[in-house]
Amino acid sequence: MKSLMKFEHINAASLDDAVSILRQYGDKAWILAGGTDLVGTMRFEVLHDYPEVLVNLKAIPGLDYIKEENGALKIGALTRLEDIAGSLTVRKRYAALAEAARRTASPHVRAMGTIGGNLCQLIRCWYFRKEDNRFDCIRKGGAMCHAVIGDNRYHSIFGASRVALPPCSANCPAGNDIPSYLSSIRDNNLAEAARILLSSNPMPAVTGRICPHICEQNCNRRELDEALSIRSIERFVGDYALNHAGSLYRAPRRESKKRVAVIGSGPAGLSAAYYLRKLGYRVTVFEAREKAGGVLTYGIPSHRLPKDVVSRQIQAIENSGVQFKFGVNVGEDTTLEDLQKRYNAVFCATGAWESSGLGIPNERLLHRGLDFLEKINRGLRRIKARKVLVIGGGSVAMDVATSALRVGAPEVTVACLESRDEMPALPGEVEQAGKEGIRLIPSRGPSRVLKAKGKISGMELIRCTSVFDSEHRFAPTYDRSVKDTVEADLIILATGQKPNLSYAETHLDMDKGLIAIDPDTQATSAAKVFAGGDATISGPLSVVAALASGRRAAEAINRYLGGKSALQDPKKVEHLTRCSDDCLERSSRVRIPERSMSEYGLDKEDAMGSELKAVETEAGRCFNCGCDGVNPSDIAPALVVLNATIVTTKRNIKAEKFWVADKGLKPTALENDEIIIEIRIPRPAAGIKSSFLKFAMRKSIDFPIVNCAAAITSRNGVVRSARICLNAVYNNPYRATKAENIIKGKPIDEVNAEAAGAAAVSDAVPLPYNKFKIQIAKTLVKRAILACDNVRY
Repeated sequence: MKSLMKFEHINAASLDDAVSILRQYGDKAWILAGGTDLVGTMRFEVLHDYPEVLVNLKAIPGLDYIKEENGALKIGALTRLEDIAGSLTVRKRYAALAEAARRTASPHVRAMGTIGGNLCQLIRCWYFRKEDNRFDCIRKGGAMCHAVIGDNRYHSIFGASRVALPPCSANCPAGNDIPSYLSSIRDNNLAEAARILLSSNPMPAVTGRICPHICEQNCNRRELDEALSIRSIERFVGDYALNHAGSLYRAPRRESKKRVAVIGSGPAGLSAAYYLRKLGYRVTVFEAREKAGGVLTYGIPSHRLPKDVVSRQIQAIENSGVQFKFGVNVGEDTTLEDLQKRYNAVFCATGAWESSGLGIPNERLLHRGLDFLEKINRGLRRIKARKVLVIGGGSVAMDVATSALRVGAPEVTVACLESRDEMPALPGEVEQAGKEGIRLIPSRGPSRVLKAKGKISGMELIRCTSVFDSEHRFAPTYDRSVKDTVEADLIILATGQKPNLSYAETHLDMDKGLIAIDPDTQATSAAKVFAGGDATISGPLSVVAALASGRRAAEAINRYLGGKSALQDPKKVEHLTRCSDDCLERSSRVRIPERSMSEYGLDKEDAMGSELKAVETEAGRCFNCGCDGVNPSDIAPALVVLNATIVTTKRNIKAEKFWVADKGLKPTALENDEIIIEIRIPRPAAGIKSSFLKFAMRKSIDFPIVNCAAAITSRNGVVRSARICLNAVYNNPYRATKAENIIKGKPIDEVNAEAAGAAAVSDAVPLPYNKFKIQIAKTLVKRAILACDNVRY
């Protein structure tokens, strides 16, 4: 038999004493009110973190009472359920509460449990409650609710609640609220889907084509069959946004007089400019080249990212009021100090365009990867080289290699320090290179350039035994006894890039050659100046990470400038619904249409994108991840229908607002240092009757499968008002407002009660194994209504 983990037990002398202890220990201290739920949770090690201190409230005098005064029933938080059930006052006027207390658990539990403790018990779910924390579910900080594809007989029939970010959003560098915009697609509202996506990502048409889609690698759908094709959906929504740019990329309603300068028009700069403009600032972007976009325009090849998509994306941002000044080289045509004087804030978002050197003889004979890609993006269509060697293992190297093939090189080889599994390029990029016939030589580093007749003839490679040291710092080691020779008449170096920050080196503090910033605010050492993207210690970044960096900078600059408005937080959905009836059936992910290899070219996009029907089907596969556990309290629905108020050490909370489904581990609105003092219920007016019914597997001993409370006001046989609440059907007590509306203005009879029961469950979205709970809930609503009129049921 398991024993309790060690903890300190403190008897609080007063409420003030208890609050003081809670504040001292923070979330390491928990309240002990009755102990019937908490002690079992600790004993069986249900959670992975446990309180170090239990603050015993039962030692505080004067919190166990039942009395009527000033037109209300007042019950102390430490009043036992047994006493509530036996109270003549409660039984006479507050029948629903008396019956709920009488039907809670077993006589032993009722003799120990308190009303305050009953209201605060943790969610009911056997995965959540499994001993030894065997299922680290999403409510406890894990990745998913295991009931979704497991045994869900007694779980929610009204959908899941968002208790934490689902892993797709949590692992997205931009923090895209993926489930919410997929929900909008299922609701046939593409405009809303685009608005949700644009709130965290200003250019989904771009990222939907080139993002590394870490979200898909963390999609919970993989536990059933295949991950959602999130990137293809994002691309579709991004294209929709560009096609409706006039309504989705609009100038702010109010414009500030404050001005912000952005240095660089790559992803980070464009993102900052977009969000700063949304916040109302006058934004000017300074770009050294003749076009905006940075790596989007001059680096990534068109067969992955068409340039018309990039230009339309930039045009949409420009149409919102962002100004661009091209051919301006900060450091030559103007200075950082000058911009600092002329603008209220400056954001440095210089891209990484300079290649890192190898430090080997004849390195000057090598070509630079980004230079090669820029030439192609500027119109290069044919090269004379017959054998091309690309040095590097990242995405740039893969782009260089595939582009070299498409401009006429018959043979292309890629050599990199990393092993195949360690390559920083995306697996799909490496796979595509192999598919096109590109030879890969992993775990090899350049030793010396080979020459013949004054020209490059190849390169000698040596075996790389490790790329990083024990602290994961770049420190390659080699075995020079293992050598390979690769013939090549063109060698392209794609081993990493760095930004040119000469304009900032004498004005800002630097860190390893990059701009030093505060990680929280992205502020530099100079007043008014912020930095992000490749220019900072976190770079070089993926495009989506650079976009996120720009958004964070916009928020920080807005705070610095005292902005009154704020960027919209990603949409947060508390009450979620399942995507479709067949959402939990096995299905294959959408396959993105691609051109055949014979159709590959420089300017035609390899992947052609999905149609609306395929996108809608794929959005329908989303689990809409959340918690499917249920609130197990029998007292809760009674308090909701009786319009009770929970009095705490800080405030008064209406019972209907007391339970918060999306707060995390603890399912109530209480803060860590907040304690329930009293429950107050207004004295029912004449004509109000209340009832409570419960369905459990073993009558009152068990937790409810479903319970229901009702309070109905009738006059002359007609319902004037009704409050009906189900519980154990959702994370929170579920107010059945549709049932209330059905019964209002009608007499209580079998037909109307039946109709109200049907209305109560009309929004139900059951899981595969709990459809039976719908009929139980429907029947309990009907019978609770009839019980309020003393009609036999």
